[in-house]
Amino acid sequence: MILISERIKKLLIITDGLGVDKTFVTCVIILLSIGLVMITSATLDQAYQKLNNPFHFTIKHSIYLVLGIFTVYITSQIKLKFYQDYSKLFLVLAFIFCILVFIPGLGFEAKGARRWINLGIITVQVSEVSRLFILIWVSSYILRNNIDEIFYKSVIIILLLSSIIILQRDFGSMFLLILTFFSLMLLGGVNFKKWFSTAIILIIPIALLVILTPYRFRRIMSFIDPWQDSSGAGYQLIASELAFSSGGLFGLGLGSSIQKLNYLPEAYNDFIFAVIAEELGLLFVILVILTYIIMIMRIFILAHKSADNGLLFGSFLANMIGLLITFQVIIHMMVNIGLAPTKGMGLPLISYGGTNLLCIFMCIGILIRIQIENKQKISQAVQRGY
Repeated sequence: MILISERIKKLLIITDGLGVDKTFVTCVIILLSIGLVMITSATLDQAYQKLNNPFHFTIKHSIYLVLGIFTVYITSQIKLKFYQDYSKLFLVLAFIFCILVFIPGLGFEAKGARRWINLGIITVQVSEVSRLFILIWVSSYILRNNIDEIFYKSVIIILLLSSIIILQRDFGSMFLLILTFFSLMLLGGVNFKKWFSTAIILIIPIALLVILTPYRFRRIMSFIDPWQDSSGAGYQLIASELAFSSGGLFGLGLGSSIQKLNYLPEAYNDFIFAVIAEELGLLFVILVILTYIIMIMRIFILAHKSADNGLLFGSFLANMIGLLITFQVIIHMMVNIGLAPTKGMGLPLISYGGTNLLCIFMCIGILIRIQIENKQKISQAVQRGY
């Protein structure tokens, strides 16, 4: 334990010298640590029963963590100018990745959805990558043009990608993309009347996608009254609420969750917040929420600081990443608590690793790069005598 604390202390000293936000890095490390512990707790019994190895998911998640740290290092070394200069390439890649899933032999279907491509060693959920790439393009596009003039063109491109994503039966990714895009546009200063009228118009087709698709409509109805179909569509929500009620203030104890024992589907991913509440209680849940709030606040502070230092692209990227993480956290927690219809969306940095975790690590690397370039900008100003 002393050795680990010394290494973390050394890491923080190094990051401070580079201009990296120590508070932000500390929050990331805390959330990753909670994730590793809770994934181990949530999967021990299931992994032993099905795979005869209680640490199967822990080992796989640890591999993703190592890959993620490597991703952070690589992306933190790439100058922001690269993302801006090659933003059109990111746009093209966003569409290519989404289309690849429909190629026989490359894309494959699971649980009725066709969202993944098989790369042999790992599988990739293409919508996660495409969403990040197109938002990088949006951040560059609105900086290089008058935001009011290119608003409708940007909306059309976002809707085109969203249409491909919805063909993969990934309503959550589509919704998160549109929500983040419109929020970023609002922060970018688009005309509010134009923004509001477009948002209202888009509510209609999104609502129709829910109403006219039987399994999505059942989720809405089970959200309103989960006990109406307690063994079907309302099952996950009831199990999640039972986990919260069982945990109380201090929890049942680490590893003592009952709902994770084949009662709560995807306990290590889509419903890990409920397992945290059941095992560690309300007080620990509040600490997790506070950690997220502090981390997200540091991201938006970085965006404001970047704008002040003239790094406008860095500011847009930080705002985009901040919004993306914020909405994922809110949606996951609301679903787990029962304040939103059931939707498969992991809790950033805590849920079981995969494409989403690696994309979050890429975002962290970009944020660190923004912090580094902010320090370089300030250092250059001091050297010039300002």
